Formats: sequence, C-alpha cells, structure tokens
Amino acid sequence: MSTYQREGTTYAGTRESASVSPALERSRLLQCRALLLGIDGLVTDTARLHAGAWKRTLDAYLRDSGHVHRMSVRPFDPETDFRRFFQGRARLDGLRAFLTSRGIYDPGHPDSPDLLRTLASDEDRFFDEQVCRHGVPVWPDSLDLVAAVHARALPVAAVSASRHGRRLLEAADLTSRFDAIVDGCDRARLRVPAGPDPALLIEGTRQLRTAPEHSAVIVAAPAWITAARRGGFTLTFGVNREGRTEIAVELYEHGAAHVACSLAELVPRG
Repeated sequence: MSTYQREGTTYAGTRESASVSPALERSRLLQCRALLLGIDGLVTDTARLHAGAWKRTLDAYLRDSGHVHRMSVRPFDPETDFRRFFQGRARLDGLRAFLTSRGIYDPGHPDSPDLLRTLASDEDRFFDEQVCRHGVPVWPDSLDLVAAVHARALPVAAVSASRHGRRLLEAADLTSRFDAIVDGCDRARLRVPAGPDPALLIEGTRQLRTAPEHSAVIVAAPAWITAARRGGFTLTFGVNREGRTEIAVELYEHGAAHVACSLAELVPRG
C-alpha cells in the first residue's frame, strides 16, 4: 500500500501504515454526489513543465537583475519553490509571493506591475515551447478514476488556476471526459481569486449543479486543499505522486483527509 495516513498529530511515513484503509476512502468518495479533480499534476503532467518554465524565467531574472543579497540570487527550486508559491495559485499571486520571499519585490514601486507581467509572459512563452515540443503528457490513472466514478453516476469537474487548463485538455483530447471545466479564464471572467480561496472550486460545483457539502475534491497543491477546507467540501484528498513524507505531511497539515501516492488507490473497485 502506498498511502500516508493521519494518526492524530503524527504522520506515518511508511507505506505500510494503515490506520484508514484505501477501501474506506473509496467508499466515502462514492457517497458524494460529485467530484472535482485538479488538472495540473493529476490529469496532465504539466506541473513539471510549469516548474521548469518558472525556473528558466526566474533564474535568468535573479542572475541579471543586479541583486546582491545572497538569498535573492539563490536559484529557483523547481520542487519546493514551485510547490510553495505557484502550484494551485494564480500566476501573478505566485510571482508576487516568490519575489517577496526573496526580499526583492516592492508593491509600491511603479515598475512592479510591469515586472510581474514581463516575468509571467516569459514563463508563458517557455511553457508553450515545451508543450509544442513534447505535447501534453497525461496521467493514465486519472482517466481510470474519471471513468470509474462516471460509471457510478458521479459527475466530474476538472479544475485549474491556470488559464491554460481548458486548452491543455483540448490538446490532449480530454474535454469530453469531464462534465465541467473551470480554469484561470473563468477566474478572470468571474473576477475571483484562485487557491487558497475556494471561489473556483465553488464555481465547479455550481456548474455540476451540486454543492460543496455534497462534493469531493482531489488535488495535489496545498493551496487547493486549503481552498476546499474553506469552501466546506465534504471530502478532500491530497495526491503525493513523489511519495515523499514531507509532502504528505504538508497536505495533511493543510486539511487533507487522506493522501495517496496514485489516483489508482482511489479508483472504486467492483
């Protein structure tokens, strides 16, 4: 078994821990009326591409911007920095948080908005280059999960803070697999924030004609876990594809009821 279970305030980091069985979690999932599934890192393997694009963008900026503080010029970490500042967040919010953490962002400076837009544009270009070169990688276990819950009459919404979300699903020919798709374009249209705010998740339930208290959420980003908790969703799963104990702990600390290393663990059986 490849899960990490919450045991009071202690998090078991071995794959043999089993205070709550995956079978019970699958049963709880089927008691819900709808499922919201994160796109980045769960349906598509694009979180890795975004992390690489941000590293290319921000390392170049940190090298060339003339900052002298050692903390400022430390290279962007595509694992910890991406997960902490960007995953599940709106891109400009993530940029602002990252630059602030390095002590090199002044919200009162007149050039600050232009800086954010320029860096975001660079990341967008680098990301598009990778997608054009390699296509959109898809996680097969996500498609198995969607098919299994559909077979049990649960509608599924795909959710992303990125404005690329729907376009990536279209490129992978996956839009027909979902009953609703909510992404950064909806966020801009509705003028609502991304995670850790629950607005986009709630929009997903609205499109599925249900409510958070009847819906399950499966996501990889701590910001989305927080959003689901704040939105009153009945069940929230975190996914830790890397199988790293510190990631499992972080997901639990943000409010995940269960953390799996693969969506295959949550596919209903029988």
